[in-house]
Amino acid sequence: MLPLATVAQELHSLGTDPGRTAPAARPATAQRGQALTLPFFDDFTTPQEGTPKAANWLPGGGVLVNNRFPLAPPTRGVATFDGQQANGRPYGSGYSDIDSLVSQPIDLSGRTATDRLYLGFYWQAGNIFRRPSANASTAAVQLQLEFKDQNGLWVPVWTRRSNGTREDFRRKFVAIDQARFLHGDFQFRFRAKGSLANNDDSWSIDYVKLAPVRVRADSLYQDVATSRPLSSLLARGTAMPVGQFNAAPNPTAQLNPATFTTINNLSDSGFPVPGRWVGQLDVLPSGPSALFRTTDFLSLSSPQFQFRIAGDLRSSPLPVSAAAKTVRHRLTLITNEANTDPRTLPNDTISRVTELSDYFAYDDGTAEAFVSVPPSTLNQSYYALQFDLNKPDQVRSIRISPAYPSAAGRTITVNVWDADPANSGAPTRLPKATQSVQIPASLPAGQTFMEVAFAAPVPVSGRFYAGYGHGLITTPLGINIDLNNVPPTDAFWQFTRNVWEPRPTVSPDVPPQYEGWALMLRPVMTNTVLSSAPASVADSYSLYPNPASQGQVRVQGRYAHAQVLDALGRVAWQQPASQHGQPLLELGALPAGLYLVQLTLADGLTVSKRLILNK
Repeated sequence: MLPLATVAQELHSLGTDPGRTAPAARPATAQRGQALTLPFFDDFTTPQEGTPKAANWLPGGGVLVNNRFPLAPPTRGVATFDGQQANGRPYGSGYSDIDSLVSQPIDLSGRTATDRLYLGFYWQAGNIFRRPSANASTAAVQLQLEFKDQNGLWVPVWTRRSNGTREDFRRKFVAIDQARFLHGDFQFRFRAKGSLANNDDSWSIDYVKLAPVRVRADSLYQDVATSRPLSSLLARGTAMPVGQFNAAPNPTAQLNPATFTTINNLSDSGFPVPGRWVGQLDVLPSGPSALFRTTDFLSLSSPQFQFRIAGDLRSSPLPVSAAAKTVRHRLTLITNEANTDPRTLPNDTISRVTELSDYFAYDDGTAEAFVSVPPSTLNQSYYALQFDLNKPDQVRSIRISPAYPSAAGRTITVNVWDADPANSGAPTRLPKATQSVQIPASLPAGQTFMEVAFAAPVPVSGRFYAGYGHGLITTPLGINIDLNNVPPTDAFWQFTRNVWEPRPTVSPDVPPQYEGWALMLRPVMTNTVLSSAPASVADSYSLYPNPASQGQVRVQGRYAHAQVLDALGRVAWQQPASQHGQPLLELGALPAGLYLVQLTLADGLTVSKRLILNK
């Protein structure tokens, strides 16, 4: 038997980004605004994710404002040229122009070379996952800046061709001192070339500023800003059921003792910048709110990058109540920067929102790459995540994020395993529950996860594992992964060649290309050890007509979601997420026969009703 080290996870660039949806079309009159005046500034702090703001940029072009694809950005939020359309889908195949970003018109009339106008920006080749391909004559991979002259022609003024390595963010200044650019309808644009099929050849820009410079170009950057995404609210994972949080002997111990981000001092004046930071915890939408403990003071060198700041969330306990909670925590910088530009103030604050609802997660809900179980024609293969409970519970379903387009139409099997005390707490050899489904051709726009419900809630206690796998295949099945949240070293397990082993997710490259990744798989819990509702509750529910001949069945009684089992106990129909809780069940696609309709109530209990379909 080969050692497991030879059976590595296979990571791939995204072909489709499930978190992106095409923006609503704007009227043509709203697309081009009145010419802007100087200074022009955008650090892409807003929106937190989406299309660049219309006040500065023309719509279209496919560029994504985000803080999940860059590596160590100058400020939180960049504009990424990721080679995917605004709806997250690929442009096609081969290499060509991918994304572009075009400024609104800027009035430079009356300006001369003596005004010392500069366009400054930061740029990065590659993304958090990988380096771009090297530029070649048959496969151009580059980022280009162009200015529009007085005749409306676009003139290249700077080009960076990929050398096949990921490059840290670098500063670039381009003088605007030629008369042909100093007119009332000036514009600039960035254009990227690369792979049309996926996000292999990404570029990002940040902190774009066009302004007169009095002393030197570097004076465009007098700012201290937050950078990398804020780490989790929780000590383990990124989300957990509120019932499990409340059941902990000390719920406050579930919170992160060192939630952190990094900050950058972009100035190279040589003068240190003193300051401090403040942490705040808010239960949304209306509180309560509290401050949490942070280090009191800091002093940043000039320049200084990726200085870590942290806070202890355990110093601000959350209310222990049964209601699901949405919690925001944030860190805010307070510095004594001279001549602070109010437009840079938003980048002094970074925040994160966490759900304490009904599911566990190690991911943040956004995908940056995908992973596949090593294919095998000899043995079953599985990936699993480890979860620890504070009280017995039940797994109602598993949410999983398939990697489109390759996953469409494939069959996937989700599983729940107990921990095996005879094998040091590793997953048991055989799962205690399993459910196979066919992945749909697509998910609704903006929906990242599909939900696979078990025929009946699966009781679990102590430690359990949730995961997925497939049969004996030769073509890998991809599931999305999050590269901005690294799970604990014991969280991810791999079953290959009939052996379970915990597997690291850190990059195997030297130096590592990424810190690690989290599988986008989430067990959904019922928050109860009960299964069926009491007879007194079940008797209040009914289906009609029953028998039904038209495939439309109404539910009498309020419920959360429904599924239908056939006579053999197999899931024959699952209610789409968009129809959860609706009184009408659309069962026209099912053949005639005897079925069992399972209604899951808001409290996790289930009501089962027999149904006869006549066709």
